[in-house]
Amino acid sequence: MLTFHTARQTSASAEDILRQAFADRTGSAPLSAVFTDSQRCGAVGITGLPLRLPAIQELLKLPVVAALLPAEAGASALFTLGGDGKELSLHIRQAGSGEQTASIPAATASEMLALLKAAPGWAGALNAEGEHVIDLRSPVPGPHFAVNLLLGNRLEFPHPLQTTPKSVVDRLGGGSFRSHAATQVLATRWDMRQEENGFPANRQFYLFEDGKQIFYSAEPGGEGIESAVCRHSQNATVITYRLDSGLEIIRTIFILPHAAGLPLATELQRIEIVNHGEVERRLRLVYTGMFGSAAPGALFEDVLYSNVIMQGGVLQDESGAVAAVSPDYYPDGGRHDLRFHTMIIHGEDGAVLPREYCVNYNEFVGTGSLHRPSGALKLSSILHRKGPGFFAVAGEIKVAAGACAAVDQFTGLVSDKSGAAWGETVLQDEVGALIARFTSRSAAEEALADSQQFVKDYARFLQVSSGDADFDQFVNRNLPFQVLYQSFVSRSFCQTQKGYREIGFREIQDLYASMYYFVGMGRSGLVKSLLKEWTGMVFELGYAYHNFFWVGKEPGKWSDDALWLIQAVYRYVMLTGDVEFLDESCPVAGKDAARPVFETLKAIIVYSGQISIGRHDLPLLDFADWNDCLKLDDTYLNGPAKEELYRKQLAAGGVFGDSLESDYSESVMNAFLLKVAVDELSALAVRKGEHEYVEGLNQFGEKLRGRIQEHAWKGDFFARVLFNRYPDGEYTYLGAAGDGMSSDPEKDGSYFLNSFSWSILAGCADEAQIGIMLDTMKKHLMTPYGMKLVSPVALGRVSTHTASDEYFPGDRENGGVFKHACMMAAAAMFKGAKEVSSPDLAAELSRLGYWLLDRIVPFKTMEDPFAVCGNPRFCTQYNNSETGENIGPMLSGTSTWLTLSLMEALGIEYTAQGIALNPVLREEQTEFSYTLKLGSSSYHIRVRKPEGFNRMQDGAARLTLDGQALTDGLVPAIDDGLSHEVELVFGD
Repeated sequence: MLTFHTARQTSASAEDILRQAFADRTGSAPLSAVFTDSQRCGAVGITGLPLRLPAIQELLKLPVVAALLPAEAGASALFTLGGDGKELSLHIRQAGSGEQTASIPAATASEMLALLKAAPGWAGALNAEGEHVIDLRSPVPGPHFAVNLLLGNRLEFPHPLQTTPKSVVDRLGGGSFRSHAATQVLATRWDMRQEENGFPANRQFYLFEDGKQIFYSAEPGGEGIESAVCRHSQNATVITYRLDSGLEIIRTIFILPHAAGLPLATELQRIEIVNHGEVERRLRLVYTGMFGSAAPGALFEDVLYSNVIMQGGVLQDESGAVAAVSPDYYPDGGRHDLRFHTMIIHGEDGAVLPREYCVNYNEFVGTGSLHRPSGALKLSSILHRKGPGFFAVAGEIKVAAGACAAVDQFTGLVSDKSGAAWGETVLQDEVGALIARFTSRSAAEEALADSQQFVKDYARFLQVSSGDADFDQFVNRNLPFQVLYQSFVSRSFCQTQKGYREIGFREIQDLYASMYYFVGMGRSGLVKSLLKEWTGMVFELGYAYHNFFWVGKEPGKWSDDALWLIQAVYRYVMLTGDVEFLDESCPVAGKDAARPVFETLKAIIVYSGQISIGRHDLPLLDFADWNDCLKLDDTYLNGPAKEELYRKQLAAGGVFGDSLESDYSESVMNAFLLKVAVDELSALAVRKGEHEYVEGLNQFGEKLRGRIQEHAWKGDFFARVLFNRYPDGEYTYLGAAGDGMSSDPEKDGSYFLNSFSWSILAGCADEAQIGIMLDTMKKHLMTPYGMKLVSPVALGRVSTHTASDEYFPGDRENGGVFKHACMMAAAAMFKGAKEVSSPDLAAELSRLGYWLLDRIVPFKTMEDPFAVCGNPRFCTQYNNSETGENIGPMLSGTSTWLTLSLMEALGIEYTAQGIALNPVLREEQTEFSYTLKLGSSSYHIRVRKPEGFNRMQDGAARLTLDGQALTDGLVPAIDDGLSHEVELVFGD
């Protein structure tokens, strides 16, 4: 009889077997274990480790260790590490017999101990600069763990939102590179490996000497390599190898800051070869990569087409040297993005271009492999008539004893999207300018310095000193860089294999955080231009394109999209005081027209609050709102279809501003977002002096809050969705006790985290409701790894297709810890802690907010890296709520809302009157200092308090600016080029 076993149903583990068989030797210490065979009756493992590590898997790669294991079925073996990591013993238990101790040969024990000594450092370390330093010959915890993000700088050039180049780089230098929008310069990889990015040949190179391959950059454990270390820093990756022959190889990878006349996107890899020996070395360097396809959609259907529409191409100088290899595409659409690769060798006689190339992958690899190609000793320089876009270039290098040679590798793209002049010779002109600029060896070093200085300048908006070094280096260095990166990158990129997704309206949330950094470095004009790009994607009626690159897509399909815009504009105006921005003209999506920004915002309120509403006068859900698991109305209408139906309703005697007649579902989260939008637009209208409109908005906001209270509060939680399509009342709401939607028979309802978060952020929940929801969340959503997005829910009862149906329980939208939503919840908790009257409730909210924060900050992965995975420098999007594993992708709103929740905790709020300081620090903290940068001025702010919970609302706080008391709790925003001292003291 056959039996079927699955990962989630199988309760037995190798660890359990060993803990039972060797109970007196294992205790509760970390244990690394694997089964001995498929029957899963025996196991082999090792105990005595300082944390959970894949130690036994690494030990069993040693033949001498594998030979020690018993051959009998069902037998188990346990290695114990003791004597402060200097002693090993082996214990064996046969099935049905007692324990025996086996001897370990001295040489084997020595080899094992050397491996185990290094094991605690396998995950690498975060240094004082927030850089991740990794031994390349160690196992890696997960696909995202050892990955870096790189970003270009086109802030001074047209369309930076869409044309800023971006890269993902793994610890071996692999990954891919994009230029504008989703255009691949270096190809991604399409296969079934989990979240791997980049064709394997990308950014790699070989060294040959006397006709023998002595080095391959993607093989850090190769023969003759003594050490191999990667250092991922903010916007650059440095990989260093030491060879036993006396060579040191240093790779530095970054994206060039843009300059006039240069290609739109160029990634640079500086390869330095240092000769520590006593004789000159004559080396051959061969560099490889794979250009992205001009028709990526064809990779899903017709790979042949992707190849036959391109041919090899080369750009040569007057002497015939290779200025660049560049594929040539036949369709006109492929001729607007010209990919290229250029090598410059900085030798004894100055800069030299290569004289060999290959554009055929099969020819290059031949009968060998990518690690040992048979065609690399002499490249053919044949221009093949079809693709793929593989390239290899080669050059000779002489490195004198004690000297250092440098080779610069430029991979880039010339595009008509750059805003520069476009013509037949644009490739020659821009690549020629690139070569001319970087003929000097020092030019690459200067470009790297410029790139890193930009990142440092950006991060200066907020620099904290909390007393926790790990927290400080994360907040001061890595967190701002991830927010910066995400401000210009679609969610479909990074260390992942995902389909085509564009910049979405929800991505404007990234600007919520990054605008403070941009304004802090004096770039408020950039923020304004980005806001206008989003504003121009709103239709006349008030709905928006869901996503866009050069043109918009899916208009009015997701119902929350346009509402996020108002929050962004509100934050910008309050931060800068630029009320005039509201009167600036902006395009109207879908037609050749324009209107002021403020009129666009007003249209959004009318559409979301009056037209696209349901029977309870709350906004419709449409295809889905913020979270795509809520695809509940199979017959939803997108924006244009809804507008057409509405026009017919008006033609039949309706009045503009009346609601669209329908039985579609209503989104309670959208109602909260609408309430935020109404309140913030009212504040903007006050700044504009439109008092009559303010009065109308305020009245509307009060009615909206009343409707939410009347229809969405269900006794223990706010509902998430209201149903209107069931005439018999079978289902009336989703997301609270009694909804009939729980898939857990032990629960009376389903619960959605965002209903808690946005009820507080919108000011709709009263104090009693907040307390009730806290208890409900602890019961239904709280896990050791954060708050679940949703409790077990049977959405299939009301929909034929929901995202929660696509995942196992605990993963993603099916009960996973969605960290983006958790940080929204933390922001709500900190806000509530400052507003509720009860000090006990306020303290509980503050504690829970910090508890959530501590489960989301990525550096915590270093405490247990091989169990929780993730990335120690950048936030991933999910935690599995059952195992705690950090799951990708890395791009989400998590880092953005982590920043916003931190600002909420520190009490940083920009108002028309100044900076309102209203912090809620951790109870155990007695001091917290930070520096805020605003334009030319900076504020050094020091908060001191006694242990315990303290807040401004409870009085007994003293605020001073440059030694002078401030009685109203507001710090004036002074752009005077000076540094100011602010002190806030509780309890004195």
